[in-house]
This record gives sequence, structure tokens and C-alpha cells, in this order.
Amino acid sequence: HARTVAVDDGAGCVKLDLGFMVFNKVTYSHMMEWLEGLGVEMERSDMSFSVSTQSKGGGGGCEWGNGNGISSLLAQKTNILKPSFWRMVCEILKFKNDALTYLEDHEHNPDLDRKETLGQFIQSHGYSLSFQEAYLIPVCTGMWSCSSQDVLSLSAFLVLSFCRNHGLVQLFRHSQLPTVKPRSQSYVNKVKGELESIGCRIKTSCQVKSISSIDGAAGYRVLEKDGSEETYDSVILGVHAPNALKVLGIEATHHERRILGACQYVHRDIYLHCDQNLMPRNTSAWSAWNFLGTTSRGFSVTYWLNQIQKVESVRPFLVTLNPPCVPDHVLLKWNASLPVPSVAAAKAYLQLDQIQGKRGIWFCGVYNGHGFHEDGLKVFACTTCPFFLLDLPRIMN
Repeated sequence: HARTVAVDDGAGCVKLDLGFMVFNKVTYSHMMEWLEGLGVEMERSDMSFSVSTQSKGGGGGCEWGNGNGISSLLAQKTNILKPSFWRMVCEILKFKNDALTYLEDHEHNPDLDRKETLGQFIQSHGYSLSFQEAYLIPVCTGMWSCSSQDVLSLSAFLVLSFCRNHGLVQLFRHSQLPTVKPRSQSYVNKVKGELESIGCRIKTSCQVKSISSIDGAAGYRVLEKDGSEETYDSVILGVHAPNALKVLGIEATHHERRILGACQYVHRDIYLHCDQNLMPRNTSAWSAWNFLGTTSRGFSVTYWLNQIQKVESVRPFLVTLNPPCVPDHVLLKWNASLPVPSVAAAKAYLQLDQIQGKRGIWFCGVYNGHGFHEDGLKVFACTTCPFFLLDLPRIMN
């Protein structure tokens, strides 16, 4: 989730981050402390967002944003005359208070049940259909590539956490969050240097085929796809939950299969491109995050990197997840997976300590939380730092 690429914008070389976007002091406190300790330079970013529920060639629907105040909110002038639009606006303001109260209650009371779905949360708080169709459903279907119906079965706790942490509950005062100024490759290189300085040997581009116990001895045998083998006393799996189960194969325990198997992922096609057809039709609605589509066909999300990463270029550099069609002017395509914020995943997250280190195997991934960099860093501190004797005392506490 840290990838920096260099592209030519016609006037020179521009570096773009394709994985790391933004973080904040409240919910990414460990991440910020870690980056500051590494001496990584940061700058303020923009976390505005827009929703467009109409196609480029069609009418109707609703298009609005929060990047430039009232001009973005009323980018589609007909919104002024729609009572349903103004009800949605009022409900977004209400949603912020409801979401923050709900999260505060559940984060300070771990005994509270986290089985509530997003649909149940919506129903219990009385949100209108316009709020769902022109705000919450576009955001969720765009992020997790699920149908409008599936959105309602997602975990209320995990979805609301995501919306809060990324400024998606802010309507009029969108978040000014920090991002890494020299791009994520800078801190990757710094971490690599730190590890090598204490004697760590780093192998990259290795495809692990399986991890198995050694007959009659302690430790594990790691078999790579090229046939090479290495043995280790203990193993830390810093991969997605399904990949961890795949390499463990038949040796995965019942509890490992039960807990990690509950962590599902959505696979997404991602494009770096310059196609403005995947942005709002009204340029005044253009924002850092842009959700475009229809309730029936689903939504895609497009990140406007110029806005998020302060890229000064006449060309719009855009990253779109699962677009409805292949964009024009594609610069790069790749695939990635994201944890689905399901009720089962929320339950599994609370049970991970049942399998951590129980047989010399630790599981280190962002599924140890809400799918954020912060979650990966915290579990890294608990599993990896003791092995490497790294000094992250506050994180480990």
C-alpha cells in the first residue's frame, strides 16, 4: 500500500503516490509519530469529496460536492429547488453527530455488540432514501465495489470508522489532512535502511508457495515458487488474510481458518489516467474524492491526485477504482485488494489474539483493525518489534 510512480506531464517528471493518501493525528496517531521519528516531511492535503449520480450524457440524478463551499454544493443548479436535496444536506449534518456518538460509545465500551449492520443503523436513525442514494450508498459502493443492497449488510462500526477517519462525514468544513510530501517511497527507503542497519537481510520479489512445519524439529520451512527453501524459528505473515491461509495450506489450524476466513476482500482494477469523463460533469464539484455512477449499476471512486498531493500540472492525474469502462489516456493499470467491512470481519478482529503467536506464527495485516495503515503499524509493533528490538515503546504500550 505504498507505491510511488514517476510520470511525464509534458513539462517534466511528476511523482505520484498510488497507495498512500492521507492520515490524521486522531486516528493515525502512531503513524504520524512513526513518520516524524523517521524525519519524513509532511504537507497539508485536501479531503473534499463529491457525488454524481448521473451519467455524462443523461439528465436527472444529483451532483454535488464540498470542495469549494456553496458553489460545489450547488454545482447542479437544480438542486436549489429540490426539497429532497436539502433534506439530504440536513441529514448529512445529523449523520456526523450520530456516527461520532456511535463510534465513541463502541470504542470506549468494547463489550458493546458490534453486530449491527449499516442498514440497521440507517433504519434506527430514520435516514431518508435521498440521503442513502445521493450520499451513503455512492460512498460505500464506490469504496468496496459492492451492490447497493450489499451496502446495507456491511458492518456499521467499520463503515462509520472509515467515513470518520477519511473526513467523509464533514460537509461544509472538509478536512485538511497531512500527507507525505516526498511520497511514500521516501519512508519505505528509510525503513529499509533502518532494518539493514541492524543486520536484517531483505529479500524482495519473492513468491512464497508454502510454509510448513519441520518434521521432528522446531521452526518452519518456507518454500518459494522457484524451488528455493529457507528455515526460520518463527514466521510473521504480513499479507492479506486469504493469502496467509493459502501459504499455510493444510497446516492452518481450525481457529486460524475460522478467524482469518471471516476476513473477506474485494478485488479491484485500478487505473492511473487523465480521463475527465470519470469526474463530475460540473467542474465546480470536482473534489479530492469523486463518487460517480448510478444506484442500479454501482459507483466508482476517482481520486484527483492534483488536489490531494498538491501536484502542479496542467494535466489532471486521476486514479479510479473499478471504473464502468476503461478510461482514456491510461498511464498505468494494476490490481489491489481491500478488506470488506463486514459484520463477520468486525467479530474476527476482536478474536485475533486467539491465534497470534500460538505456534510461532504471527499475523500482521491491516485486517487487524479497520483496514488502515494505522492498524498495520500497531500490529507490526506488537509482533515484529520484539524480534528486531526496534524502539517503538509508546506504540507497543
